[in-house]
Amino acid sequence: MKVYNENILSKLLDFIKTYQSRNGKSPSYREIMRGMNFSSLSMVYRYIKLLNDKNLIEKDEFGSIEISKNLKPDKTILAPIVGLVTCGKPIYAQEDIEGTYQLPMSIFGSGEKFILRAEGDSMKNAGIKSGDLLVINKCETANNGDIVVALIEDSATVKTFYKKENYVILHPENEKYDDIIEKNVKILGKVEFCIHQL
Repeated sequence: MKVYNENILSKLLDFIKTYQSRNGKSPSYREIMRGMNFSSLSMVYRYIKLLNDKNLIEKDEFGSIEISKNLKPDKTILAPIVGLVTCGKPIYAQEDIEGTYQLPMSIFGSGEKFILRAEGDSMKNAGIKSGDLLVINKCETANNGDIVVALIEDSATVKTFYKKENYVILHPENEKYDDIIEKNVKILGKVEFCIHQL
């Protein structure tokens, strides 16, 4: 019968969980030996085996400590940042990809998305400030009251969308600005999230 210290076992489990939470990965056996002040690697192996036998941890196919299920990275989607879009008068819609963000699906959902950097203050009453990042769900239709990225000829703008019988109203959420009324408007997508820049 092998004797072990229950207190050490508990501290080791806490050490692994804390390490995973801070680093997004599991500690190596040598990092455990240093962090727990174990005298040898064989002592590490013995206590890791005990945790595994008690189903308190799992090992991957290579024998390393598996990261806790609740700490595993979420499924993500890639969303390109395609430059600026005005929250005032329409500006020329030129795609200028600055980079790509990984967005967790548990928060942002699935579907094709892109990110625009807001410029101007015409949507401030909707909580959109100049410099904010807008996560856009790519689509070609919208419902009344949706905040959309709209293309008018070759100029894009962010406004609240209202469809009338023969025309579209693009409404600014700032009393300083007038409605934009157009017959031919193309919807590029709906604003789903606004990420404020500090």
